[in-house]
Amino acid sequence: MNDIFLSLSVGMRVLMAVATPLARQRIKPNRFYGVRTALTLRDDAAWYRANRPFGKVMLACGAGFFLFPALPGHWRENADNATTRIVLFLLAVSVPVICALINASREKRGSS
Repeated sequence: MNDIFLSLSVGMRVLMAVATPLARQRIKPNRFYGVRTALTLRDDAAWYRANRPFGKVMLACGAGFFLFPALPGHWRENADNATTRIVLFLLAVSVPVICALINASREKRGSS
């Protein structure tokens, strides 16, 4: 393993730890942590509808970040997969955000 993978692993584990309470609906509406939009901050039900899927997608993407390198050919001692690992990390961070944006636009259309 190289330093890039170890650094990204620590970051991904932190993000997964942050996502777990969101997925389990343990975080109440607040201005610091979670998917924060005007609708989610004003409506508790909307908060949980937005944050639960975000947390689950973040956990799934984090699992993918760790499982993908285990595929044949990607997990070798001499393999230089720094670019692959960085792309995986960026995907694991951006996919939940994109899903949250899509969910927020659906919520907004549904509340209109």
